[in-house]
Amino acid sequence: MLLEKLLFITWSVSYGYGTEKSLADVLNRMDPAEYDLSVLPLFKNSNNSIFHSNVKILDPLIDYTQEDLDEQRALNEYYHLLGDPMSFNKRIRESYDCVIACNHNAPSYFASYIKGCAKILWIRGDMRELDYRQYPEDSKEYKQTKQEFQMQANVLKSFDSIAVISDVVEQTLRDLFGVTENVVKISNSVDSEKMELLCQEAVDLPDKPLFTTLGRLDYNKNQILLLKAAKEVKKLREDFMVYLLGEGEERQALEKYIRENDLEENAKILGFKENPYPYMKHSVATVLTSLSEGFSLVLVESVMLNTPIISTDVGVAREVIEKYHCGDLIPYDEKELAAVMLRYLNQYDGYKEKFPIGDEYDIKTEVRKTQDLIRETLERYRSHVKLKRLPYPEITIHDYDLDSYQIQRDFMYVLRVLKDGVPYEYLINRRSESDKLIVFHNGAVAEGNVSVPVFQRHSWAKLLRTSSVFCMDPTLYLNRYLQIGWGIGKNENYYLETSSLLLKKIIEKMGIALEDTAIFGTSAGGYLSIMMGIYLKGAKVVADNAQLDVRNWIYKDALDSVITFSFDNIGSALKYQERFSIVDAFEKHQYVPPIYLHVNLCSTADNSTQLVPFLQNAETMASIKEYHPIQVILHYRPDKGHDGIPMDEAIGFLYHILHEPDPERSFPYEC
Repeated sequence: MLLEKLLFITWSVSYGYGTEKSLADVLNRMDPAEYDLSVLPLFKNSNNSIFHSNVKILDPLIDYTQEDLDEQRALNEYYHLLGDPMSFNKRIRESYDCVIACNHNAPSYFASYIKGCAKILWIRGDMRELDYRQYPEDSKEYKQTKQEFQMQANVLKSFDSIAVISDVVEQTLRDLFGVTENVVKISNSVDSEKMELLCQEAVDLPDKPLFTTLGRLDYNKNQILLLKAAKEVKKLREDFMVYLLGEGEERQALEKYIRENDLEENAKILGFKENPYPYMKHSVATVLTSLSEGFSLVLVESVMLNTPIISTDVGVAREVIEKYHCGDLIPYDEKELAAVMLRYLNQYDGYKEKFPIGDEYDIKTEVRKTQDLIRETLERYRSHVKLKRLPYPEITIHDYDLDSYQIQRDFMYVLRVLKDGVPYEYLINRRSESDKLIVFHNGAVAEGNVSVPVFQRHSWAKLLRTSSVFCMDPTLYLNRYLQIGWGIGKNENYYLETSSLLLKKIIEKMGIALEDTAIFGTSAGGYLSIMMGIYLKGAKVVADNAQLDVRNWIYKDALDSVITFSFDNIGSALKYQERFSIVDAFEKHQYVPPIYLHVNLCSTADNSTQLVPFLQNAETMASIKEYHPIQVILHYRPDKGHDGIPMDEAIGFLYHILHEPDPERSFPYEC
């Protein structure tokens, strides 16, 4: 049997804790008869290794164990590789079936460079660090973080699957980057059987109730908050102890605080403990005061030992506390923390409730989920159902950046605008020589697992003399098997409305008048085009064999699927009839755009279920404040059915209504 060759790219393989320990725990349990495993560390800081011998450790990009290391030269080479995919690929001497980036930032950048294989991004850190809005706009931190955000956003689409370690990371991925497709949660895990044995080890314990905190003694772990809280607790009672387990650069400052605040009998720094579990098991609570965490495995370990947790709202803390009722979330306030600690002391009688945490965080579960993810990703990558990824660069911004964003000219690219965690994507080609614009909408996309975003007819952009924008319907992100979405969106969030208003601002930034804009689509794309014309007042709409009332669409399963994924219940869907019917939308907005409606008389479905009911309903419309003519152009093409008019004819018609001269195309009819 051929082994699946896997390459894991990680920050380092030196210290044996954190992400590295979690990765080793998984790889050491994967069957060497099924997998050929390699790890590429970006850095190496020691010669220790916690990986089994069957896991090949490749040469690092920077080896800090070399005695004659020229650090500056090594860093220069590292940054050169980070910016030069071809040079990096030359270092990868073998080919792999799947590459797994073991975190965001640099591991994901390097993994995205490798071609010809499936790719998985395993996000193990806190991506909220890339939210540049936390800094003032004129600050150095804002500019640097925004650049890092844009770099990360550009590589996310390179991955076939993304694994996240917690609900918080998944939410951040959605809110900050608008990524929801092919995302799987695989929590960091604990070897519960081994931990149960280790917690039986005899250690010196205080003769009073104990609070324990574990982690590197550094600024981010923020242990000073716990010591300040201990000072507050001591004002009311002295029968408690705080143990700090860990080493780090803040140790001297923490020891000084203990001395200066008379806490020697209530707080001790024990240093790094290879086996912290006996302390955790015999504690009143495990305390975490970190400023940020990707996961924080110590919280899960504590709950598995039936020791409650007191934590700031980082990593997996909220998820675990809300799910298992096993502790308290605290703000960054020593008096609030002290109050919680006092409550625990007052209630503590030595008895511990058992928390029903189950096997979600057990190492066996993590290994199984990891292997399942690799298998499913490889199957999807190898299936030829996926559409080929479009060869256009992508730029990701948030809606609040749009006012200051400059549309690039004579350069075709995807602009992804994130609003409320939803990606609105536009393939833009702003030609300097043309102030006329054609906007395109997709019809139904190919069946199966497609690679989104999809921009149908994007090849037309090279033929057009006008500028062009191709729109993607974010509704397809609600489920990977949706082929059609009609822009309906999710519950009260009407995606088509938001997409239209964002595009209106983009067109304004392009310096093009709406009166010089035409919106074009066929079938479902025709429906989207007419609806968008309501919001882009002044633009003209060309719709070919369009759906006009999706409630009458002959493929009922398609509509049922969209309603299922778009609304929490059928009652919610019924509140928004204007999203399903062109006539209802006209009445709601009191506006009818100028529409050129092409229909093939030989397409029975388009006539009987769409055009005729549309005209009948239009007869009974209430008074419309602003009405523009709807021109119905009937074609007789027995061989075409529901298929749209040919490309040359469509382009010629669009040029005609935009008053764009076209000596290359004859125009067969007048309007």
